[in-house]
Amino acid sequence: VLEVTHCEGHQGRTFIITQTIKRNVFTDFDRKLSRHLAATRGAGFPGFTVSVEVAERGGGGASKPLAQAHYASVPHALKGIAERAFGRDGRAELTVHHDDPSAGDRGAGVKRKVTTDDVEALDAGLTICRFLGEAEFLQLSGDFDVVLAGPPGGELRPVVMHLKNGSITVPCSTGTTITPFECPLHNFATNIGESVLAQGYMAQARHGLVAAKEAAVTEFREAAERQILNFDRALAGRPLEGHRLESAVALIERLKAGLGSSLNGLSEDARITALDWSVTIETGGEAGSISKHIALAHAAGQ
Repeated sequence: VLEVTHCEGHQGRTFIITQTIKRNVFTDFDRKLSRHLAATRGAGFPGFTVSVEVAERGGGGASKPLAQAHYASVPHALKGIAERAFGRDGRAELTVHHDDPSAGDRGAGVKRKVTTDDVEALDAGLTICRFLGEAEFLQLSGDFDVVLAGPPGGELRPVVMHLKNGSITVPCSTGTTITPFECPLHNFATNIGESVLAQGYMAQARHGLVAAKEAAVTEFREAAERQILNFDRALAGRPLEGHRLESAVALIERLKAGLGSSLNGLSEDARITALDWSVTIETGGEAGSISKHIALAHAAGQ
Protein backbone atom coordinates (compact mmCIF):
# COMPACT_ATOMS: atom_id res chain seq x y z
CA VAL A 1 0.00 0.00 0.00
CA LEU A 2 2.74 2.45 1.05
CA GLU A 3 6.45 2.38 1.74
CA VAL A 4 7.88 4.81 4.28
CA THR A 5 11.60 5.38 4.85
CA HIS A 6 13.64 7.46 7.27
CA CYS A 7 17.25 7.64 8.44
CA GLU A 8 18.69 7.06 11.89
CA GLY A 9 22.21 7.65 13.12
CA HIS A 10 24.08 5.33 15.46
CA GLN A 11 27.75 5.50 16.46
CA GLY A 12 28.65 7.65 13.49
CA ARG A 13 26.86 5.45 10.96
CA THR A 14 23.62 6.17 9.12
CA PHE A 15 20.96 3.53 8.74
CA ILE A 16 17.97 3.56 6.40
CA ILE A 17 14.79 2.19 7.97
CA THR A 18 12.19 1.01 5.46
CA GLN A 19 8.67 0.33 6.70
CA THR A 20 6.24 -1.16 4.19
CA ILE A 21 2.50 -1.17 4.78
CA LYS A 22 0.90 -4.28 3.30
CA ARG A 23 -2.75 -5.20 3.19
CA ASN A 24 -3.48 -8.58 4.73
CA VAL A 25 -5.43 -10.75 2.31
CA PHE A 26 -7.82 -13.19 3.97
CA THR A 27 -9.87 -16.04 2.65
CA ASP A 28 -13.58 -15.33 2.50
CA PHE A 29 -14.08 -17.48 5.60
CA ASP A 30 -11.37 -15.69 7.60
CA ARG A 31 -12.74 -12.31 6.51
CA LYS A 32 -16.16 -13.28 7.85
CA LEU A 33 -14.55 -14.60 11.05
CA SER A 34 -12.73 -11.28 11.50
CA ARG A 35 -15.93 -9.27 11.14
CA HIS A 36 -17.70 -11.65 13.51
CA LEU A 37 -14.97 -11.15 16.11
CA ALA A 38 -15.20 -7.39 15.64
CA ALA A 39 -18.97 -7.54 16.12
CA THR A 40 -18.89 -9.74 19.20
CA ARG A 41 -15.57 -8.87 20.87
CA GLY A 42 -14.65 -5.43 19.54
CA ALA A 43 -11.67 -6.34 17.34
CA GLY A 44 -11.04 -8.64 14.41
CA PHE A 45 -7.86 -9.59 12.60
CA PRO A 46 -5.54 -6.66 11.79
CA GLY A 47 -6.15 -5.49 8.25
CA PHE A 48 -2.58 -4.32 7.62
CA THR A 49 0.95 -5.44 8.46
CA VAL A 50 4.04 -3.23 8.52
CA SER A 51 7.26 -5.02 7.65
CA VAL A 52 10.45 -3.29 8.78
CA GLU A 53 13.95 -3.53 7.29
CA VAL A 54 17.18 -1.76 8.21
CA ALA A 55 20.25 -1.23 6.00
CA GLU A 56 23.40 0.82 6.46
CA ARG A 57 23.66 3.67 3.99
CA GLY A 58 26.56 2.98 1.65
CA GLY A 59 27.28 -0.28 3.44
CA GLY A 60 26.54 -2.41 0.41
CA GLY A 61 25.15 -5.22 2.55
CA ALA A 62 21.71 -6.73 2.43
CA SER A 63 18.97 -5.19 4.55
CA LYS A 64 18.00 -6.98 7.75
CA PRO A 65 14.36 -7.56 8.76
CA LEU A 66 13.05 -6.39 12.12
CA ALA A 67 9.89 -7.33 13.97
CA GLN A 68 6.64 -6.75 12.09
CA ALA A 69 3.75 -4.72 13.47
CA HIS A 70 0.02 -5.10 12.81
CA TYR A 71 -2.66 -2.40 12.52
CA ALA A 72 -6.35 -1.99 11.81
CA SER A 73 -5.95 0.57 9.00
CA VAL A 74 -3.44 2.65 7.04
CA PRO A 75 -3.84 5.70 9.36
CA HIS A 76 -3.23 3.45 12.37
CA ALA A 77 -0.11 2.10 10.63
CA LEU A 78 1.19 5.58 9.80
CA LYS A 79 0.78 6.59 13.43
CA GLY A 80 2.82 3.57 14.52
CA ILE A 81 5.48 4.24 11.87
CA ALA A 82 5.90 7.86 12.97
CA GLU A 83 6.14 6.91 16.64
CA ARG A 84 8.78 4.33 15.80
CA ALA A 85 10.77 6.87 13.77
CA PHE A 86 10.76 9.66 16.36
CA GLY A 87 14.13 10.63 17.77
CA ARG A 88 14.79 12.30 21.07
CA ASP A 89 13.32 15.59 19.87
CA GLY A 90 9.96 14.04 18.91
CA ARG A 91 10.22 14.66 15.19
CA ALA A 92 11.19 12.74 12.08
CA GLU A 93 11.51 13.25 8.35
CA LEU A 94 9.67 10.51 6.51
CA THR A 95 9.78 9.76 2.80
CA VAL A 96 6.55 8.21 1.53
CA HIS A 97 6.42 6.17 -1.67
CA HIS A 98 2.91 5.72 -3.02
CA ASP A 99 4.00 3.58 -5.98
CA ASP A 100 4.76 -0.12 -6.00
CA PRO A 101 7.77 -0.71 -3.71
CA SER A 102 8.94 -3.54 -5.99
CA ALA A 103 9.05 -1.31 -9.09
CA GLY A 104 12.54 -0.80 -10.45
CA ASP A 105 11.97 2.73 -11.76
CA ARG A 106 10.92 4.58 -8.62
CA GLY A 107 10.53 8.24 -7.91
CA ALA A 108 12.10 10.08 -5.01
CA GLY A 109 8.92 9.87 -2.95
CA VAL A 110 7.24 12.59 -0.94
CA LYS A 111 9.21 13.95 2.01
CA ARG A 112 7.23 14.86 5.10
CA LYS A 113 8.40 16.21 8.45
CA VAL A 114 6.27 14.74 11.22
CA THR A 115 6.17 15.88 14.84
CA THR A 116 4.45 14.68 17.98
CA ASP A 117 1.76 17.32 17.31
CA ASP A 118 0.95 15.61 13.99
CA VAL A 119 0.66 12.23 15.69
CA GLU A 120 -1.51 13.65 18.47
CA ALA A 121 -3.87 15.10 15.85
CA LEU A 122 -3.95 11.78 14.01
CA ASP A 123 -4.66 9.97 17.27
CA ALA A 124 -7.52 12.40 17.99
CA GLY A 125 -8.98 11.65 14.56
CA LEU A 126 -8.73 7.89 15.07
CA THR A 127 -10.38 8.26 18.47
CA ILE A 128 -13.34 9.97 16.81
CA CYS A 129 -13.59 7.05 14.38
CA ARG A 130 -14.58 4.89 17.33
CA PHE A 131 -17.79 6.89 17.61
CA LEU A 132 -18.68 5.48 14.18
CA GLY A 133 -17.71 1.89 14.95
CA GLU A 134 -14.86 -0.58 14.87
CA ALA A 135 -12.32 -0.22 12.06
CA GLU A 136 -13.48 -3.50 10.47
CA PHE A 137 -16.84 -1.91 9.69
CA LEU A 138 -15.58 1.47 8.48
CA GLN A 139 -14.20 2.63 5.15
CA LEU A 140 -11.14 4.17 6.76
CA SER A 141 -8.29 5.90 4.93
CA GLY A 142 -6.01 8.90 5.24
CA ASP A 143 -2.60 10.20 6.25
CA PHE A 144 -1.08 12.85 8.53
CA ASP A 145 -3.20 15.60 6.95
CA VAL A 146 -6.68 14.15 6.45
CA VAL A 147 -8.55 11.06 7.67
CA LEU A 148 -11.79 9.88 6.05
CA ALA A 149 -14.14 7.53 7.88
CA GLY A 150 -17.16 6.16 6.04
CA PRO A 151 -19.83 4.55 8.26
CA PRO A 152 -20.92 0.97 7.46
CA GLY A 153 -23.54 0.44 4.82
CA GLY A 154 -22.21 2.94 2.29
CA GLU A 155 -25.34 5.12 2.51
CA LEU A 156 -23.70 8.00 4.38
CA ARG A 157 -20.91 10.18 3.07
CA PRO A 158 -17.65 9.85 5.01
CA VAL A 159 -16.72 12.08 7.92
CA VAL A 160 -13.63 14.16 7.07
CA MET A 161 -11.06 14.99 9.76
CA HIS A 162 -8.78 17.88 8.81
CA LEU A 163 -5.79 17.16 11.01
CA LYS A 164 -3.76 20.22 10.02
CA ASN A 165 -6.31 22.71 11.30
CA GLY A 166 -7.76 20.41 13.96
CA SER A 167 -11.33 20.30 12.65
CA ILE A 168 -13.87 17.70 11.56
CA THR A 169 -16.61 17.94 8.95
CA VAL A 170 -19.75 15.84 9.32
CA PRO A 171 -21.68 15.72 6.00
CA CYS A 172 -25.21 16.04 7.35
CA SER A 173 -28.06 15.86 4.86
CA THR A 174 -31.57 17.22 4.70
CA GLY A 175 -33.23 15.37 1.86
CA THR A 176 -30.93 15.72 -1.14
CA THR A 177 -29.06 18.71 0.29
CA ILE A 178 -25.76 18.27 2.12
CA THR A 179 -25.35 20.63 5.07
CA PRO A 180 -21.86 20.10 6.53
CA PHE A 181 -21.36 20.54 10.26
CA GLU A 182 -17.84 21.55 11.27
CA CYS A 183 -16.34 21.59 14.74
CA PRO A 184 -12.95 21.11 16.47
CA LEU A 185 -11.50 17.60 16.69
CA HIS A 186 -11.10 17.89 20.43
CA ASN A 187 -14.22 17.56 22.58
CA PHE A 188 -16.07 16.11 19.60
CA ALA A 189 -18.73 14.43 21.74
CA THR A 190 -19.61 17.75 23.34
CA ASN A 191 -19.42 19.82 20.16
CA ILE A 192 -21.66 17.54 18.14
CA GLY A 193 -24.44 18.15 20.66
CA GLU A 194 -24.76 21.66 19.21
CA SER A 195 -26.19 20.36 15.92
CA VAL A 196 -29.42 18.43 15.52
CA LEU A 197 -28.36 17.42 12.00
CA ALA A 198 -25.01 16.10 13.23
CA GLN A 199 -26.75 14.11 15.95
CA GLY A 200 -29.03 12.69 13.26
CA TYR A 201 -26.01 11.68 11.18
CA MET A 202 -24.46 9.87 14.14
CA ALA A 203 -27.77 8.13 14.89
CA GLN A 204 -27.92 6.86 11.29
CA ALA A 205 -24.31 5.72 11.53
CA ARG A 206 -24.99 3.81 14.75
CA HIS A 207 -28.10 2.25 13.20
CA GLY A 208 -26.01 1.08 10.25
CA LEU A 209 -23.36 -0.26 12.62
CA VAL A 210 -25.89 -2.39 14.51
CA ALA A 211 -27.21 -3.79 11.24
CA ALA A 212 -23.66 -4.51 10.01
CA LYS A 213 -22.79 -6.34 13.24
CA GLU A 214 -25.95 -8.44 13.09
CA ALA A 215 -25.16 -9.32 9.48
CA ALA A 216 -21.55 -10.20 10.41
CA VAL A 217 -22.71 -12.68 13.06
CA THR A 218 -25.23 -14.31 10.74
CA GLU A 219 -22.84 -14.46 7.79
CA PHE A 220 -20.10 -16.10 9.83
CA ARG A 221 -22.43 -18.77 11.23
CA GLU A 222 -23.68 -19.56 7.75
CA ALA A 223 -20.12 -19.65 6.42
CA ALA A 224 -19.04 -21.88 9.33
CA GLU A 225 -21.75 -24.41 8.55
CA ARG A 226 -20.82 -24.46 4.86
CA GLN A 227 -17.15 -24.88 5.78
CA ILE A 228 -17.93 -27.81 8.07
CA LEU A 229 -20.17 -29.58 5.58
CA ASN A 230 -17.76 -29.00 2.69
CA PHE A 231 -14.83 -30.28 4.76
CA ASP A 232 -16.84 -33.33 5.82
CA ARG A 233 -17.69 -33.99 2.18
CA ALA A 234 -14.00 -33.70 1.25
CA LEU A 235 -13.03 -36.18 3.98
CA ALA A 236 -15.40 -38.75 2.47
CA GLY A 237 -15.14 -40.92 5.59
CA ARG A 238 -11.34 -41.00 5.65
CA PRO A 239 -9.65 -40.65 9.08
CA LEU A 240 -8.21 -37.39 10.37
CA GLU A 241 -4.52 -37.89 9.83
CA GLY A 242 -1.66 -36.19 8.03
CA HIS A 243 -2.70 -33.15 6.01
CA ARG A 244 -6.37 -33.83 6.77
CA LEU A 245 -5.65 -33.53 10.50
CA GLU A 246 -3.69 -30.31 9.98
CA SER A 247 -6.61 -28.81 8.05
CA ALA A 248 -9.04 -29.94 10.75
CA VAL A 249 -6.91 -28.31 13.46
CA ALA A 250 -6.91 -25.02 11.55
CA LEU A 251 -10.68 -25.16 10.97
CA ILE A 252 -11.56 -26.07 14.58
CA GLU A 253 -9.32 -23.29 15.90
CA ARG A 254 -11.17 -20.78 13.73
CA LEU A 255 -14.58 -22.11 14.70
CA LYS A 256 -13.80 -22.01 18.42
CA ALA A 257 -12.30 -18.53 18.10
CA GLY A 258 -15.62 -17.30 16.75
CA LEU A 259 -18.18 -19.47 18.53
CA GLY A 260 -16.48 -20.69 21.69
CA SER A 261 -15.47 -24.21 22.62
CA SER A 262 -19.06 -25.50 22.51
CA LEU A 263 -19.65 -24.08 19.01
CA ASN A 264 -23.02 -22.66 19.97
CA GLY A 265 -24.98 -21.06 17.15
CA LEU A 266 -24.46 -23.81 14.59
CA SER A 267 -27.11 -26.24 13.43
CA GLU A 268 -27.01 -29.51 15.35
CA ASP A 269 -25.65 -31.61 12.48
CA ALA A 270 -22.80 -29.18 11.77
CA ARG A 271 -22.08 -28.76 15.49
CA ILE A 272 -21.94 -32.50 16.18
CA THR A 273 -19.69 -33.08 13.19
CA ALA A 274 -17.24 -30.37 14.22
CA LEU A 275 -17.22 -31.43 17.88
CA ASP A 276 -16.43 -35.01 16.81
CA TRP A 277 -13.39 -33.65 14.96
CA SER A 278 -12.45 -31.65 18.06
CA VAL A 279 -12.49 -34.79 20.21
CA THR A 280 -10.30 -36.60 17.68
CA ILE A 281 -7.87 -33.69 17.68
CA GLU A 282 -7.72 -33.53 21.49
CA THR A 283 -7.16 -37.26 21.90
CA GLY A 284 -4.75 -37.60 19.01
CA GLY A 285 -6.97 -40.06 17.16
CA GLU A 286 -5.24 -42.25 14.63
CA ALA A 287 -2.57 -39.63 14.04
CA GLY A 288 -0.57 -40.08 17.25
CA SER A 289 0.99 -36.90 18.65
CA ILE A 290 -1.40 -34.00 18.02
CA SER A 291 1.17 -31.49 19.24
CA LYS A 292 3.32 -32.29 16.23
CA HIS A 293 0.48 -31.57 13.83
CA ILE A 294 -0.49 -28.36 15.61
CA ALA A 295 3.12 -27.21 15.35
CA LEU A 296 3.14 -28.03 11.63
CA ALA A 297 -0.13 -26.18 11.12
CA HIS A 298 1.22 -23.07 12.85
CA ALA A 299 4.48 -23.29 10.91
CA ALA A 300 2.44 -23.29 7.71
CA GLY A 301 0.71 -20.11 8.78
CA GLN A 302 -2.65 -21.69 9.55
